[in-house]
Amino acid sequence: MKKWINGLLLGMLFLTFLAGCSSKVSEDDLKENDWSIEPEEEDVPNMIASFSDHVMSLKVDVDSMESTANDEWEQIGEDFAKEIASEMDFKFEYTLDGDQITLQDTENEDESNDFEVSKEDDDIIFKPTDESDEDVETITLQPYENEEE
Repeated sequence: MKKWINGLLLGMLFLTFLAGCSSKVSEDDLKENDWSIEPEEEDVPNMIASFSDHVMSLKVDVDSMESTANDEWEQIGEDFAKEIASEMDFKFEYTLDGDQITLQDTENEDESNDFEVSKEDDDIIFKPTDESDEDVETITLQPYENEEE
């Protein structure tokens, strides 16, 4: 009986160790960096996500936009478009509950998405919980490295 109890305690200790090493994502993990999001579509620019207490901000990463200008007038137009894009800022309220995060559009209360959140190396992955919604894709957050620094 004593061996059985010792085995049970050892097993519980092992499970506690595994739970401590799990890839749970905390609010501190989200707030630790600015995050780069590279969309699957080619013509869509990268986004930069940053987190504060319960608010996720998204903005266009204008540095990731490649120029296709053939002359100086097209370059002026691209520079103007980049300037406008750099002013765009989208806000989402987020709720992190265990391995689930809910993103609520601050301008449209009817618009929210639930994701299973996990950590892979330095990246954070948001995987949609509703796989029937084809408009919502898996989002990979990679630590943002500003090339100008």
